[in-house]
Amino acid sequence: MRDCRTTRLGLAAGCFVGLLAFGAGNAGAQQSTLAGVVTDSNGAPISDVDVGIVALRRLTRTDEHGRFELAKLAPGDAEVSVRRLGYEPRTVVITITALPIDTLRITLTSHPAMLAALSVNATEMRKREMIEDFYRRRARGIGQYIARSDFDARWGGVASDLLRNTPGIRFVRVIGGGKGVRFPNTSITRRDCPPMIWIDGQKAPGMEIDDIVLGDVEGIELYNGPATTPMQFSQASAANSCGTIVVWSRPPLYQAYKRDP
Repeated sequence: MRDCRTTRLGLAAGCFVGLLAFGAGNAGAQQSTLAGVVTDSNGAPISDVDVGIVALRRLTRTDEHGRFELAKLAPGDAEVSVRRLGYEPRTVVITITALPIDTLRITLTSHPAMLAALSVNATEMRKREMIEDFYRRRARGIGQYIARSDFDARWGGVASDLLRNTPGIRFVRVIGGGKGVRFPNTSITRRDCPPMIWIDGQKAPGMEIDDIVLGDVEGIELYNGPATTPMQFSQASAANSCGTIVVWSRPPLYQAYKRDP
């Protein structure tokens, strides 16, 4: 497998990242462009695929021809996350150079179980759609996010262990054992102000982070106040000023893919 490299003449030697990608353009540019197409296993283009670089907080979607473009990218290694409901997620590692990559091709494999309408009820499908929204917000990076793929590096048995290196929070002992999360830099003076926890889009008043069983968690979002909290998790009360934690559990199909990006 070859990475993109630049010769002494400033010409791209080419790159393979699972699939072939070629670059062409001005080698002296400080920023570059990543463009390509997403297809299914039959070679047909897939529209509305989320293509993002989480580390750079960049996200776009494919058009009706399966094409996408991410511009103004700094050279360096990048993990490109490719997701669409009904298809197995992929992460493609590429090296961005000063030369634009303009024909990256990515193939997604469908999840037959997710596409079988008779086997998926409306509630379960909506839940899966909301989980995809979680990954879109993660790519944009407005709050703080812990995805399932991050669990191995942080695993300790309880939910608070996943958050131990998260900046801007502190832990408190709570009644019944375990820990609770507090956001110190909130807009109100009450120090012991618990954030509102949401589970699968529903408020869970009185719940603390270690009340959550990690085995079936897909992702966690943290927002330290109303200014950063997405509208769907806002509420007309002072408790929102204490911060918000949003937890998503895994639908049965997701649980079969423990290393999803």
